[in-house]
Amino acid sequence: MCAVCLSSCSSLSKQDSILTTQKYKWYSDRIVQGNYTGKALSGTALESNYQSPVNLYKPALIHFKFAINGKDNEMPSGQDHSFICKAISGKSETPVIKFGELLKADKKEADGVILQQNTELTIRLDMREMLKAFNSQGYYVTRTGQKIYKEDFKGVYVAGDADPLIWDFDNLVNYPILQLTDEDGDGIYETRLTLNDTSKQRGGIFQWSLKNDISACPQLKAPTKLENAIYNLALDEMQNAIEKDSTLRTGKEWPGVWTRDVSYSIILSMAYMQPKVSMNSLMRKVNSRGRIIQDTGTGGAWPCSSDRMVWAIAAYEIYKVTGDQQWLKTIYPIIKNSLEDDFETVYNPRNGLMMGESSFIDWREQSYPRWMQPADIYQSECIGTNAVHYQALNVFSHIAKLLGQAEVSKQYAQKALALKEAINKNLWMADKGYYAQYLYGRNNYIKSPKSESLGEALAVLFDVASPEQAKQVTENNPIVPFGAPIFYPQIADMPPYHNNAVWPFVSSYWMHASAKGGNEAGVMQTIGSIYRAAALFCTNKENFVAESGDFWVHRSIPAICCGAYPATSASLIAYFSVFGSEIIN
Repeated sequence: MCAVCLSSCSSLSKQDSILTTQKYKWYSDRIVQGNYTGKALSGTALESNYQSPVNLYKPALIHFKFAINGKDNEMPSGQDHSFICKAISGKSETPVIKFGELLKADKKEADGVILQQNTELTIRLDMREMLKAFNSQGYYVTRTGQKIYKEDFKGVYVAGDADPLIWDFDNLVNYPILQLTDEDGDGIYETRLTLNDTSKQRGGIFQWSLKNDISACPQLKAPTKLENAIYNLALDEMQNAIEKDSTLRTGKEWPGVWTRDVSYSIILSMAYMQPKVSMNSLMRKVNSRGRIIQDTGTGGAWPCSSDRMVWAIAAYEIYKVTGDQQWLKTIYPIIKNSLEDDFETVYNPRNGLMMGESSFIDWREQSYPRWMQPADIYQSECIGTNAVHYQALNVFSHIAKLLGQAEVSKQYAQKALALKEAINKNLWMADKGYYAQYLYGRNNYIKSPKSESLGEALAVLFDVASPEQAKQVTENNPIVPFGAPIFYPQIADMPPYHNNAVWPFVSSYWMHASAKGGNEAGVMQTIGSIYRAAALFCTNKENFVAESGDFWVHRSIPAICCGAYPATSASLIAYFSVFGSEIIN
């Protein structure tokens, strides 16, 4: 249905729009959004005059937190200092803040106050209590209960939400500017930062031209110049994602392999495009005990986050492409061990669901109520992670059958069926026509009635949903003008990332789900969403703001990162592989 729709593009003139939405238009050679145009100059070059609206407004209210040795150990999660950065003669200074004691600004006073350009902010921190404890007992205990010994103290850093501040506690130590120092030895640590730095503002002319040799990749002959350019952009950035050790890098500024990121990419298209690299990447995420590694998530990782089983689905996808029997024998015990551990640790026998954080949505403040702690998130039960476990059980059942393990295959097929029934019994919302985001609560579970696009899409694609449910999900899941939001409605007063965000890799899964549900309009709108971002930004960004369509750049979460290298490239390639006009091997 959609292939026919797109093949007709060859008869369009440059003045005819392929898709017109409230916010932008898609033409054969360009995307137009208001005064901005992202245009294909050829099949190997893009140019855009996009200007981020963020340049026009930055709030003066900033949030930050201190971190001994760069770790999140000052105050419990959800408690951050807030300060209204009002500049006088270009300078602003916080009061002296005692480590562990909350500085809280009046939000009403911050309303309408804009952060002046090139504001020099001095942040001052009182660490005398820590130094006194070092001298008296040799260690200091933070408000979060972490004991830090004098000989282990390497420095104190500041994290936050206003560039150049970052929230990435794993990487704070790599940014010297974010380290506070005590030059005069009085126990008051300081750093000076330039906020709203005009030299770092975004906008102007964006460009892309092909840099890597993509001749060994499947080539596309699409009916429009824009399609050819965006496909080649995806191939170009896919090459950037391949490390020297033949694994898939997570992002431009995120080295190494991450389990869920690489797995979702492999399922989309990397199994076909890079089978050997995909194998290497998955094996990098297996521990010495032969279990899948849950490398990120609330509470450190597994079992609070438990979506690592997407690895199994990706591993089977590689077999489907290669037919490699040795690969099948390699992954069999890894998947079996990991599933057994999950049924021992994250399975809830009361209702038959799997517990753990929403798949990929691993920044808890972004998608869970503030009162919830890691233990609460651990016992929540969400649509995405349960859909992943259902498909992992199915996949393992198929693998066991292929390897002659008939009884094991039957056992896991029954487990899969039981989980499917539990998902539909506990998470389906007939009145809304889609699945609940998650069940949560300490003594009695309640449903979060929000939609969650990746989980909804996986439920459709993995056949958790019946054909009728699939139709309802793809018709009823809320969509905003710039695409499928990660979840809806959004959380007020929470910055974009998973909240108020569209991620192109999630959009790709939603596109496929829409096709399976027979929603052609939904497919076209989702393709337009992915094209719009790629054309206007001249690269594949990890995510963008659902409300404005702007890319969200924060140094802690680089725009070209886990979604873009390689998942957004994978999503574009997956689109063309299914809906494009002609892929030439």
